[in-house]
Amino acid sequence: MATNVTEKDRTLNEIIEWCEQREIRGLRLANALLQKHDMAAYAVVKAQIDAYHKTAEHCLSLFGYSGSMPVEVENQSEDA
Repeated sequence: MATNVTEKDRTLNEIIEWCEQREIRGLRLANALLQKHDMAAYAVVKAQIDAYHKTAEHCLSLFGYSGSMPVEVENQSEDA
């Protein structure tokens, strides 16, 4: 099952941008909540910010990877 790498990378970029936009909005909201001393709501928003950040990082790690890696590569023995 071959995947068009440029299409996949474009999709990953879209997801990363979306997550980064949500992070920015979340940081603004988190700052406002801190100013109001609403720590419970701040904790919820902070968890959401962290989830968006981790999702973007995971997408970054997927660039260039287009399938399962082979367990063993033939003709790669130490004697060759």
